[in-house]
Amino acid sequence: EAGTRRKAGLTADQLKAKGNQAFKDKDYDAAIDFFTRAIKLDPNNHIFFSNRSAAYVAKTLEKDDKDMLKVAKLAILDAKKCVALERKWAKGYVRWATALMVEHDFVAAVKVIKKGLGVIPDDQLLKTNLQLTKDKLAKQERRLGIKRKKPSQFRLRDGDTEQEKERKIQLQELRKQFLGDVKKNENLERSRLLKEEGIVLPKANIMGANSQNGFQPFGDTFAIKHKKRRRKRVRVKAHDD
Repeated sequence: EAGTRRKAGLTADQLKAKGNQAFKDKDYDAAIDFFTRAIKLDPNNHIFFSNRSAAYVAKTLEKDDKDMLKVAKLAILDAKKCVALERKWAKGYVRWATALMVEHDFVAAVKVIKKGLGVIPDDQLLKTNLQLTKDKLAKQERRLGIKRKKPSQFRLRDGDTEQEKERKIQLQELRKQFLGDVKKNENLERSRLLKEEGIVLPKANIMGANSQNGFQPFGDTFAIKHKKRRRKRVRVKAHDD
């Protein structure tokens, strides 16, 4: 077997070196071929998949036709495989995001970079590429006239970094505490008005945010009776038909 390998020629690392040279010479088909042969010899080497992904992306940029979308898909698959083999290698996430941007999917590209920062929070390469990707996304949205809603400060997302998750959890706790205090004060004021002044308030936030569809000025009792009379009228009308 060793004799066969020597006869066949090049090792995986030698094939990788030849692929890198072909890439520099802009012979992307040859580069893809060399990296593919290297992968066959060592299918668990994440760098080989990363390099082949880069070659696929470079090939898509060389030509602009519909067949290049298939090549972009191959670049995405290789980048995903690279990340699966080595989660703590920043360049794998950059390759993945770059391949997605070939398809003009800048939203997914931003999510991928954030996913990488979730694993390697202090990586400068990822931080730099996150800002570059966000800038490209903003440029695309301006060109298409898309106005994005301001993201919630409380909602946890898959692409959040550890710092963002920690900040959002703290904000959620503060919000919960604030709303709890508001509800407590509302119930106290409702009880005081009922005992001291005989006023029955509708089921609405006493601080001003009405929780009903349509304010009922005469309180809960009137609202319930009014609904009963309305249902009765509907039943009578149905019998008349």
